Amino acid sequence: MKLCLFNVENFFLLSGPNGDGFKKPVDKIEWIARTISEIDADVTMLCEMGGLDSLDLFNTKYLDSQYYTALLKGNSDRGIEMGYLIKKSSPFGFEHLSHAHSSIEFNYAFEIEENKKQLPGQAPAYPPHKFSRDISELRLIKDQKVVMIILLVHLKSKWDRDGVDWLGKERRKAELKALVKTYNRLRAEFKFKVPVIVAGDLNGSAQKGLQEPEFDDLYQLTDLQDVMEVTNEPYEQRLSFFYFGKESAREAYQLDYILLPKELHAHVKKEDSGIYLFRDSHGVALPYPKESYQRYALPSDHYPVVADLNFL
Repeated sequence: MKLCLFNVENFFLLSGPNGDGFKKPVDKIEWIARTISEIDADVTMLCEMGGLDSLDLFNTKYLDSQYYTALLKGNSDRGIEMGYLIKKSSPFGFEHLSHAHSSIEFNYAFEIEENKKQLPGQAPAYPPHKFSRDISELRLIKDQKVVMIILLVHLKSKWDRDGVDWLGKERRKAELKALVKTYNRLRAEFKFKVPVIVAGDLNGSAQKGLQEPEFDDLYQLTDLQDVMEVTNEPYEQRLSFFYFGKESAREAYQLDYILLPKELHAHVKKEDSGIYLFRDSHGVALPYPKESYQRYALPSDHYPVVADLNFL
């Protein structure tokens, strides 16, 4: 089976959640549709999808209704949600669950201090936070049994809008810890007989051995490995996000990951897994952008990641 993770960058086909009318340009919508069709994954995991109506319209208008759609509203105040396209020709049924209302057992430092001022018996002034978006859980079902679980996430960004958490590190660390707890709970619940995959835009460097401290629990408390770690891809071929800042200086990172449990490592098809480079209209793969105009011509600021598995 083939899995694809794709942050499609503010993918609104209809007006945004606040009626702001922002829509993805049609040429970029068509390019993303072409890319998804080229990859031809059984399950495509989407970040920054602008709601179920946009996903349904995208499927019917641009993908010939070849997919089942699944999207549950999370906690994003921008309306950028996580959703799935499940190929109708695949052998799977599915169940879709949300963790948007689950606590991540975290408060900012100033909130903790304010809560200490509450009188005994009073509710905290600041209850614990929830995920910035969600854990979007998809259970794939075959022959009436759960055969795989996907936990799709889009962790807290590095934008510290309120000036309380530099680069979002503390909130992202708390979300990662809650994600790891959920992963380990599901592994135990299904008696380690059902593979659980974690995927998404982690909004930080989580490459094993190079990870930022907020991602340490991935490798200390789970058996998860990035698909590109399993295939031993060189660092420069793992880059999934490009940004051109001051004076058009290029910054490049791997923010997008498909993390596999140990029983799937031997099933990875190296030749068909990894970063998927965007193709032009003639099917020719385009190199990574070196200039800002090349980046902004692309359909998304993130590249798709593919995990092709000799499994199921």
